[in-house]
Formats: sequence, structure tokens, C-alpha cells
Amino acid sequence: MSASFSVAAVLLKLLATTAGPELHLPDAGQLAAYQPPETTRIYAADGSLLREYYVENRVVVPLTALPPYLVQAFVSAEDQNFRHHHGVDPSGLARAMVANIKNLRHGRRLEGGSTITQQVAKNLLLTNEVSALRKLRELILAFEIEHDFSKDQILEMYLNEIYLGRGAYGVGAASARYFGKPPAELSLSEAAFLAALPKAPNNYNPITRPEAARTRRDYVLDRMAQDGAITAEQAVAAKAEPLAVRAQAPLETVYAPYFAEEVRRSLRKSFGNDQLYRGGLAVRTTLDPRLQIFADRALRAGLERFDRNRGWRGPITNISAMLDLPASAEAVAQAEAAQAPAQPAAQPPAQQGRLLGALSAMGVRLPDQQQQPSAPAVAPTAAPKDDRPVWQRFLTGIDRPAQIDGWTLAVVLGVDRQAATIGLEDGSQGRIDRADLTWARRVENGRMGRQVGGADDVLAKGDVIWVQPAKTSGPASAAYSLRQVPEVSGALVAIEPFTGKVLAMSGGFDFSLSEFNRATQAQRQPGSAFKPFVYLSALQHGYTPSSLIYDTPISVDQGQGAGRYRPRNYGGGFIGLATLRSGVERSRNVMTVRLLVEMGLQPVKETAESFGIYQRMPLYPAMGLGAGETTPLKLTTAYATIANGGYQISPYLIERVQDRDGRSLRQQGIVGPDRADCIPCAAPAWSGQPAPARSRGEQLDDPIANYQMISILQGVTQRGTAARLAGLGLPLAGKTGTTNDSNDVWFVGFSPKLAVGIFVGYDKPRSLGAGATGGSIAVPIFSDFIKDALAGQDPGAFAVPSGVSFAYVDRRSGYSAEPGGSDVIMEAFRPGTEPGPPPVADTFGETSQDALTGTGGLY
Repeated sequence: MSASFSVAAVLLKLLATTAGPELHLPDAGQLAAYQPPETTRIYAADGSLLREYYVENRVVVPLTALPPYLVQAFVSAEDQNFRHHHGVDPSGLARAMVANIKNLRHGRRLEGGSTITQQVAKNLLLTNEVSALRKLRELILAFEIEHDFSKDQILEMYLNEIYLGRGAYGVGAASARYFGKPPAELSLSEAAFLAALPKAPNNYNPITRPEAARTRRDYVLDRMAQDGAITAEQAVAAKAEPLAVRAQAPLETVYAPYFAEEVRRSLRKSFGNDQLYRGGLAVRTTLDPRLQIFADRALRAGLERFDRNRGWRGPITNISAMLDLPASAEAVAQAEAAQAPAQPAAQPPAQQGRLLGALSAMGVRLPDQQQQPSAPAVAPTAAPKDDRPVWQRFLTGIDRPAQIDGWTLAVVLGVDRQAATIGLEDGSQGRIDRADLTWARRVENGRMGRQVGGADDVLAKGDVIWVQPAKTSGPASAAYSLRQVPEVSGALVAIEPFTGKVLAMSGGFDFSLSEFNRATQAQRQPGSAFKPFVYLSALQHGYTPSSLIYDTPISVDQGQGAGRYRPRNYGGGFIGLATLRSGVERSRNVMTVRLLVEMGLQPVKETAESFGIYQRMPLYPAMGLGAGETTPLKLTTAYATIANGGYQISPYLIERVQDRDGRSLRQQGIVGPDRADCIPCAAPAWSGQPAPARSRGEQLDDPIANYQMISILQGVTQRGTAARLAGLGLPLAGKTGTTNDSNDVWFVGFSPKLAVGIFVGYDKPRSLGAGATGGSIAVPIFSDFIKDALAGQDPGAFAVPSGVSFAYVDRRSGYSAEPGGSDVIMEAFRPGTEPGPPPVADTFGETSQDALTGTGGLY
């Protein structure tokens, strides 16, 4: 350092000491506790990135974890003398002064000649204000920083703080955003490109300004060679590499928005906004990405299937008035000039009027928007040339009503009986064949219209519609399918029965349409899906699966002037005396209420509350038929409890939370889920080992009664209201649910290792229509999901608790039977409660007393 510069340094130090208060200098020592805002990352169970939350997208990377050539690239590009100066570079200042003389002459922005240390001072301690006073503060602070910190510490702060475009702060986030990899895996060429960005990231955008980006990268490589950091040959080889950056898109590899939002809410409640968005938390969740794909696909297909059966409600809008407009702004101007002065234009048609704003935003003027004849001629303002068809500009400029995966917007350009020709956002064209439109019968006055005879019965020129590539189309095919956003919605949630882990969660048709999570927020009536808990209560109070109950009309006095309750079976009719098993398998309402009345409501209340379905269940007979309200997550958890043998579980989504330093803040399985008093938990650090096993919860019911209910629910899937599942050949159990007027339909089922709940209904409850049941709507969704979820997996078997006695019985009569009959099944009993043989008439044709007393319980 020159003598003159040493004197300047001493003077600056003296100035800082004497005039510090007047200069309002911050304390450089505070950088010792440097903790910039970091990105919180949410991970699926397999480590896939699920979601990021941040105010500044940053991942702090220690200098020791960065490749030396990446660090040197920034030094060569930004501050060649960094290792030798003491915070301020005299030669750099001199170069800046010379350059600024020219800049002043041409009215350009002044250069600062800042070193890396000065940039640290400005970025971390000062503001971006352009003034001599701020520059003086920066110089003084640079000297103090160099005195208090090592060169490596300064570099680490700099490389983690700087903004490098694409919303990325620091080299850790930038490496991921531009190249989809950590800094340690960057090539020399990629490292040089990142080092080219600090001056002006937008000026060197590799997508919009590829030539400028390559030129700047090559400049950095030349500087590195000049500094001796790389050889000339290495620089030449790096320059020859293409500048291939990833598309500017989120880094998330798992799409589970409803699940992620539920996690975000939980984190915000437990840790607060500051920790969530600035704390750099690492959150490992229970999500199984494979099951989540199956859940989204099955729920969406089921909702679309139901909606299509209700017909076609029409296009999003119609822009036929635009289709014949000239393509370019110049052509529009010429078309207008060629027309004679027009009379004041009438109001445009309503449909066209709604689109004028969109056209105006695209720089397109309709022919009737002419200047008044008296207006002076004004040369049009030059605008970027855009020769795309107006319909394409409309599609790319419109506020999309949703971002539905796999769907795109299209405009019908022409239509005849055989097919419709459509234009897509990228300017390409495709077709929708008549065969794909047979479902799209018009809804007229709330009723389905006539059968579709041709494509023009459904679509018209100018219709803006949703489409999806047809499944039958090959790589070069232009065939598309017409899509319609369902009015109905629903939820699907999958839980691991023995732990309570939520493995998948779909809270609606599409998160971009509605963020309302129907899996956790929708309070709906479970209907007949609640019945198993009535019968489970009975099994714990002396009843057996073969106990007989009358399915005959019943009238119940509800007391306190509430009138009499007269339940009816779905579809009407009665079956007389039937087994308890039949009441569940065939979902008999009247049998259930009769059982409820004979047994009493209190046992059912205790079961429903202990299994977490209701918090406080009122004692009304209709509650036995699912007249209360609960969420799909709560009801599925209750079924999962049956599946695991009756042990209490709490559903949870978060496995572990770690702070930026790797300390565990929450560890599921050691402390209850989502409890504020478990933060921080006394948990060991995580280094890749499996999460600790959860201890079993409280046994909520009798193990034998629980197994009997599993067996009965298996019967539902084999020959009951969910019999269509029998063809899957899997060990499945579950129950359908349909509420009054078919407002809500359900199926909640389970295998030995997976519990799944499905709900379907309108957000504003109304009837799903005649014939809508859980068996016809929810069961097919379950079927689609479970066959994919268990494909190639060992489904396991339902565990039989000790003490169970098995006996062959006739499932219809409840009496013991010889094996081999079509209605003979193996039934589970408590020892000593097995039924006897059917009664026989005596020789005089009179019924024996046994016919009136024995069968394992006549109720």
C-alpha cells in the first residue's frame, strides 16, 4: 500500500473516531452475528422438495463448501486486488474516477469503484442511496470490516448476500435457480456465469439476452486467466461450453399444494411468520409423493366423471368478434384509415364489450374505435411489432381462470359436424373430434339436452375452452379433448394406520381454483359412513355379528316437543329380521336406529368422541345415521384406528423441523403433533437416520370387537354397498356413506397398511342428483387410488387378536352352518357366544322353544 494511501487510511480512521456520531456509522462488529433471511424448505418423506417459503430466497453456504474456482470467479470479476487491499482499492478508485469523468459528460450513472468489502458494507450496513456522504460511510466501514474480519469471512458474507437475479440471493440459491444443482457441482463455465451477474443480473439474463450473457461470462473467464486462477486452455474450453440454464420455474419436484398449505399453517402457528419466512427452517413431512400423484389423479378423474354425466355448461367466453380482425397493429391502422368516417358507434354486443379491456391491454384496437373526423392527425406511437393472430394474443394475455395441470386454453377457429379446429396459446392448431364430444350434451333449464349429433352441436366459432391432449394421440397428433371444470368438489386423504402419518392429501379439484382444503376444513355430514361406530359400540356391549335385529318400521319419540323420528331405508322397503352384519353390509338405516334405541345413545357417543369423529356428540337418534358434521381427515383417522386394532392415533403431517443450524425444533413421535409446548424438543440431531418409532396409543376399544368390525367392513367390500371392490383381489374393508337428499357421498376404507377417505359434494350443499350414492361416486375414486397405491406392494393381512373364536355361520340367518354353502362365511366371536344351529320343528309341526331363544342374540 502506497504511503499516500496509508495516510488516507489513517485520516479515515481518525474521522470515524471523531465524527462517528455525526456520520451515524453503524457498528461493523454486528456482522459477527450475520444471519440473513434464509429460505424455509419443506420436504416430502423421500427428501423431494415440496415447497419453499421466503422473503429473500437464500441458502447460506459456508465458504469451505464452495469450489475454489467459484470463489475466484467472483474475486476476478468484482475485485481483483481483494486479497491485497485493506478494504479500499486505490487503483480501483482511480479507474472509477476516470470513468466517471466520461459518465458525467454523457449523463450516465456514476461508478463507485467498490471493492467486495465495500459492497459488504453497503449491502449489510447501509442503503443504496447514491451520495457522497453514503460513499464516505462505506469507505470508513470497509476499513473497520477489514480490521475486524478475515478475508474468508468477508467473502462468505458477500457470496451469501448478493442478489444474482431470478429472485435468488447468494450463490447457493442462484446455483439452484439457474442450473438446478448445488454450488459444489457447478462447472467452471457455470461458475463464471454466476460471477458475471452482480453488476446487473437483468442485463445478462441468459434467456432474454443470451449474447450479452455469454459475452459477460467470457469476460470473467478472461479475468480469471489473467489472474492466474485458470490456464488459457481452461478458459478456451469453458467458453466453448453452451450456456445452458434451466427454465425459470419453481424448484419444487412434488406437487401437493393442499398438503403444503396445511404444513405452512401449522408452522406459522407454532413458530410465527418471522421464523417461517426468514428462519431457514428445514421441514421433513410425511408426504409420499407417489401416493400423492395417485390421490390427485383419482380424485380429479372421479369429479370429472361425475360432472360430465351432468352435461356441458358452455365455454368460458366467446371471442368470435375478434377472429376476423387483422393480425398486426400496422394492419389495424391501415384498415381503419381505409374506412370512411363513421357515425358514432353503437354500444358493442355485451359479450364483445366484456373483452375490450383485454384487447386494449394487447394494443389492439377494434375497427369501430375510430378517431373523430375533427381530431388532428397524430403519428401513431411506435410499438413492438406483433404479427400473431389476435386470438393468440388474447389467449396469452388473458388472466387465466386457473392453472390446471395438463390443461390449456384454446379458441375454436372453426367447427363442422365432424370436428372443431382449435387454436392454442403457442400458435399451433389442433382438433376436437365429434367422438370426444358425445358426453357434452347441453344443459337446458336444469335438464340434459338432446344427444350430440355433431361437433357444432357443442361448440361454436370463437368459443374459449379448456382442452387437454387426447389420450389416444401420438407424439405428432393434434387431437385434443374438451374439458370442463367440475362444479362439484371433494377430498381424498390417505393415512398410515399405525402411526397417523398423513401420506397424501387432495383437498379439491385444483388448488388454483380454490385453496379451501376440503380434507381438513369442510365440515360435512358423514351419513352412513358413521354407522360402523354404532355397530362397534354394540359389539362391545354384548352383541355379536350374528345378533338379529328387526329391519321393520320404527317411530322414536325424541322428547321435549321434538316430535317423532321415523327413519327410512335408502330406496324404501324392509328386510325383516337380519343379522347385525347385514345391517352394516347393506347399510340399513332402520336397523341402525332400532339398535341405537335398544342399546342407548351413550355408548355411541363415547365411541364417536374417543375415536375423534365429534368433540361433543348430541344425543339424538339421527346422529346414528351420521347427521352430525365432521371432516374427512377426522373420519379417516377414526377408520385408521379400527384398521390398526383400535389404538388411538393423531394424524400428523410434520415429521421433523430443524433450524438453520440443524437443531431439531420438533420431532414427531417423541412429542405430540402440532403442540406449541414441544418447541424446542429435547431431540438428537438428525443425520439421515429414520425417525424414532412412535409408541402405541391408548387402546380405544375391545380388540375382539374391533376385529369383528374389520371383518364386517370387509363384507361391505365383498358383497355389500362397495362390492365393486371385490374384483381388485385385495384385503380391503370400508363403508359407503350417503346423506339425506344425496348432498354428501363418502367412502372410507382401508387395507392393513393404508386408510383412505373420500368425500364428494358441492361446496354449497345441494343434492348431487337422483341415484347419487357413495357406492356409485366415491367407491370408484377409492378403487382407482387403492389399486395404484398397492400395485407391486405387499398389502399385508389384518391381524387377528388373541382370544377370537371362529365359526361357520349362515350370514343371512346368523345360525351355525356347515362350510361350503353360498351364504356360509367364517365369523369371528368371543368364546362362548358362537350361535347354535337353526331351530327345527317338532314332530307335531310346532316350533321348539329354541326358535324363540337362541341364535346368539335376538334383539
